[in-house]
Amino acid sequence: MRQHPDGTLALLVAALRAGAAHIEALLELARTETDGNIRAIVSLIGIAGTIPILLIVIFFLGLDAVVKLLAVPLGSEAPAALIVAAPFLIVALLLGWLGARRMALSNLEPWRTWRQVKRDVREVARTTGA
Repeated sequence: MRQHPDGTLALLVAALRAGAAHIEALLELARTETDGNIRAIVSLIGIAGTIPILLIVIFFLGLDAVVKLLAVPLGSEAPAALIVAAPFLIVALLLGWLGARRMALSNLEPWRTWRQVKRDVREVARTTGA
């Protein structure tokens, strides 16, 4: 290489070293930030997954507490459990009945098509009969 009297080569080498150090520091910072973000996202998913489980457990513990509370004046847990379970049984039967009605074979008929065909038949009969 040829020597430049003004030290351009030395300045270029110093700039390359400083640039390499800057890129190394930038990559280290990116690695640190990414690692922290991944930990935060995993912990957020863990918390969000735990919330429904805790809500379900609280619901069933509340139901058990209501059964125990009713068992004291009734003297037995069996009638108390029937009283607490009755609304759920009614809702389950109602939903089952509604589901059975929705799945009936008569509901599989294309009602819109039948109505359109009847309308068309009336229209054709009106136009040809007039």
